[in-house]
Amino acid sequence: MLNDLLKGHEKSRLILISDSIDAPGKTLLMNWIVELYERVDSIVLLCTECQCEYYKSWLPEDILKRVTFIDGRDIITKEEDLLSVVSCALTVVRGQAAVLFDSLSLHIIMQQPPSVCTTLHKIASEKQVCQVVCVLHHDVHDQQSCQLLHHMASTVLSLSSEEQGVQVCCVRHLRPTGKVFKTEECFSADENFHIQNIKPFCQRAKGKSQYFQDSSKDDPIKNLPFNLSLTETEKVARSQVVLPYESTGSGDKTSSSGRIHYEPDDADDLDEEDPDDDLNI
Repeated sequence: MLNDLLKGHEKSRLILISDSIDAPGKTLLMNWIVELYERVDSIVLLCTECQCEYYKSWLPEDILKRVTFIDGRDIITKEEDLLSVVSCALTVVRGQAAVLFDSLSLHIIMQQPPSVCTTLHKIASEKQVCQVVCVLHHDVHDQQSCQLLHHMASTVLSLSSEEQGVQVCCVRHLRPTGKVFKTEECFSADENFHIQNIKPFCQRAKGKSQYFQDSSKDDPIKNLPFNLSLTETEKVARSQVVLPYESTGSGDKTSSSGRIHYEPDDADDLDEEDPDDDLNI
């Protein structure tokens, strides 16, 4: 699912990357910029947490030509309206555009969370905008604020860290049909921050270096106090049992034929001329 969202195979209007200090979402955001380059005409990136030069030093030259950088900290310092700034940037770019926030946390701290949600909803509703991707540090805000943003987003990617450089991504994706899809996947990143090895996540055994599915959860009879399985000797003995409906091979065919013997009662009326004579009609 994560790879389908990155490639654009799964449509999502508003994607929220929920990260923490132990599992930062910056790597996932930068890979999203690279993938959006293949699908949209323009990219608007609001840099609130990092300076614009940070992303310019990482992104290739051909992608930089389509990216419009906005200093998000300057917006907060000058107390400018976030929606107005983004709308103004969209009037300059051409074609279908995507809007990305490297961090919503500072905007939420300086403003009320409902105000930020309203702004994001209006930006995502713009006809020119095909997708909005935001990073939210869930370890910075209270649970109520995070739930409000999670409820508004069509896709939530909750990140957590694991050993050996592996990040776990819990995906909650609302499809246009209204069906909610949930899955848990993991991925790693190389020295150039390119994510790789996206695959379903399985619980890791203690003391093991490989991820695998815990088979004890799949076998419901493993921990029972009695044995439901058969040994090889018991299987042979079961196969030799003659069932009642099977032929014994003795040649007695009368026992296998079926006949019905009926003895009438005294009250039975067997007169075929008037079978309803015993009825009081």
